[in-house]
This record gives sequence, C-alpha cells and structure tokens, in this order.
Amino acid sequence: KEDGLKEERVLLLDAWRVFEKTKGDTAGVSSVEAKMPRRIKKKRMQVDEESGAEIGWEEYFDYHFPDDEGAASNLKILDMAAKWKQAQDAESSDDSDSDSD
Repeated sequence: KEDGLKEERVLLLDAWRVFEKTKGDTAGVSSVEAKMPRRIKKKRMQVDEESGAEIGWEEYFDYHFPDDEGAASNLKILDMAAKWKQAQDAESSDDSDSDSD
C-alpha cells in the first residue's frame, strides 16, 4: 500500500475473491468485494527519453481503493477546518480592531 503497488494489490484482491467464491461464504465474498478498487481510465503525455520531444498521449488505468479514499477525505476535512479557523481568527481580529476605534 505504501509502495504504490496498485496493480499487485488488485491481483491479490482478485485472487482472494476467487478463493472466497470457491471455498468461502457470501459474507467473505462481500467483504473482499468491498475492498476492490474502482478502475479509472486516465491519459498522460508521453515524452521521448532521448530527444525530450512529446510523442503523444498514452491511456492507462489507475485504481482508486476505498481504503485510500477515506484517508484523503479526512485530510480535506482537516484542511477545510484549518481554513475556517483562520477565517474565524481574521474576523475576531477585525472586530477587535474596530472596537478600539
């Protein structure tokens, strides 16, 4: 997970899902399927390594795992909270400046 081995994680989860379908129960299959990622098609510019010239666009698949998205949304919430706190501090300092006049 930390090494960014997304394709390997997908292969491992897929093998685990096949195992659960053959040997496990429905609860095991559903728990593995809840961990399966969404496959998203993306594009990136290809550059020739020797000349540095742009070759064209390459399409590739990226995977977004439910476990990873939870951490990202928590960071967004913390960022929004910090911005809100700064705005509150700015308003309170503006109010105290206008009171002293």
